[in-house]
Amino acid sequence: MILVILWLIQDFLTVLSGGGMQIPGLFMLGIVYRLLFNDDSDVNLWAIWSAFAGGILWDLRWIGIPGFFTLGNVIVVLILVQVWGSIPPQGRTGGMFLLVFILMEISQLIPPMLPVLILGGNTGWSFFLLQQFYSLPAIGFSMYLYSKRLRNSAK
Repeated sequence: MILVILWLIQDFLTVLSGGGMQIPGLFMLGIVYRLLFNDDSDVNLWAIWSAFAGGILWDLRWIGIPGFFTLGNVIVVLILVQVWGSIPPQGRTGGMFLLVFILMEISQLIPPMLPVLILGGNTGWSFFLLQQFYSLPAIGFSMYLYSKRLRNSAK
């Protein structure tokens, strides 16, 4: 339910900006955040299907060509499952903040970069760079929530 709300907030902010400003991928941050605290393979499968469905909806709503954000979202989930899954649960401590930041940044980097790389265009890079700039507060807030939850689980 949280992911649906994040997708709708992301869509609402995009509508408010008139499509002229790139909004951070709140939906993908929600998926990444949930995957960081789960080791279950059923959750991994859920995340892949959620990323696929959210990407298809986003493509149909804003891009018009299904597949760009869908592919990017699924690639992000697969990278996260592979990288985070290679670390044993005992090693996922508070010292992993740089890796968590990188994984969250990848969730903001790959999906919007695919349409720019495939379709090209001069305006695509400026929108992409602005989206990366605007995503930093969202990533910072996600890192704050991650550290707070990690501290609470250690107690």
